[in-house]
Amino acid sequence: MTRFQFEITEDVPGLFGARVNEHLAQPGLLLLSGGHTILELLGPLKSSLNSRHGDPLAIGQVDERLVPADDDRSNWLHISKGLADLDYLAQPMINCHTPTEKQLLADCDSPDAATRDARTALAKGYAKRYEFLLAEYQPWSVAHLGLGSDGHTASLFPDSGALNDRNALVTANHDPSNANPIERITLTFPALNRFSFRIVVATGPEKAAIVDRALNGDGLPIHSLDPTNTLFLLDPAAASGLTS
Repeated sequence: MTRFQFEITEDVPGLFGARVNEHLAQPGLLLLSGGHTILELLGPLKSSLNSRHGDPLAIGQVDERLVPADDDRSNWLHISKGLADLDYLAQPMINCHTPTEKQLLADCDSPDAATRDARTALAKGYAKRYEFLLAEYQPWSVAHLGLGSDGHTASLFPDSGALNDRNALVTANHDPSNANPIERITLTFPALNRFSFRIVVATGPEKAAIVDRALNGDGLPIHSLDPTNTLFLLDPAAASGLTS
């Protein structure tokens, strides 16, 4: 059974900023996830990172939806707004280069078969570009992750093709259940396990059952994370279902 370390706190955002900062190398690489909790985490994280001196951090993404940069569903839109005025090297997963790419990114809600194929090819191209980009940075310091109600982390969904990808560091992926219908770009587990420190944040009573399965069970996608130097950061509500 995979055994992860965990901490329970009333101040998840504050402790998140402190834990990330203490595990960052100088200059370091920090990758962030999206989801609703990132909006609460960015303020304290920014304050914590503002206390650092020296070379700027490289801050990028664990995963992203295949949507335009100004779409409210874009993880990077919220990350970049939350870190405004912070001195860092921004490394978003998606950078448009042509009008065709922009149009394909916009055609994300009801694409026909040809458009779906073109979007998949576009996602694969972005994934390969991001893999090359990340290879330029050492060390890989901290990866921030979430936990979905189905046990997924990053965009590594149950029964999805990327779960078994042991060659690529970044890949295109989709949710076979269609609960998350938009194509994704995501780091793979081999990439996530290269980081010196991984911090998984889960908050709220709706996460209580899956947190217990993650910490006391097995068979979930998130159990492919190396438990060494992986920390779950929980609020009391998310920890309320723990059975041991």
